[in-house]
Amino acid sequence: MQKLYCYVDESGQDPKSEFFVVVAIVSAEDQSHLRKQLEDIEDIAQTHKLKWHKTSYDRKMRYLSLVLERKIAAGKVYAAHYKKPIPYFFPMIEILEKAIREVAQGRYLARIYIDGIDKQKSQALTNALRASGISLRMVRSRRDESEPLIRLADMWAGCLRSELLKNKNAQAMVRRAQKEKYLYIFTT
Repeated sequence: MQKLYCYVDESGQDPKSEFFVVVAIVSAEDQSHLRKQLEDIEDIAQTHKLKWHKTSYDRKMRYLSLVLERKIAAGKVYAAHYKKPIPYFFPMIEILEKAIREVAQGRYLARIYIDGIDKQKSQALTNALRASGISLRMVRSRRDESEPLIRLADMWAGCLRSELLKNKNAQAMVRRAQKEKYLYIFTT
């Protein structure tokens, strides 16, 4: 049975945001190797394990550029954006369903980690995903402070939100990631 690991973060829950962006990283490969690669990039870019909104602009763009150059998690990053208002659960369910089905080969069991999700939302999301036919263990919370793959999802979510807000550098970064088949954006 294939083991899939999914790391999810979002951007845009704040009331002022016009968009809600969700990013899922879905991988069947060695997670410790991916983590080590990402930690090395964080050291070089000096992002210091910080989230998108707590990192200087130059450092976060350097981080994403290095991730693309080294092809870390290439082809495993899935995203979608939604016009608000939209309930939190619908985008989460949709992106996880699509990304897992894209990666799964035959029988699989997904392990899903979402940044800062509480137990009640975790249980509800687990039930909704199971009802839609996704084979998974319980959705778990992971904090970005302790998980480099959640921080990677956070960086892409922040970049995609900036791209939607017409930031030229973010637009160029997203175009590059799509052209290199690093990042897949689902249409909603």
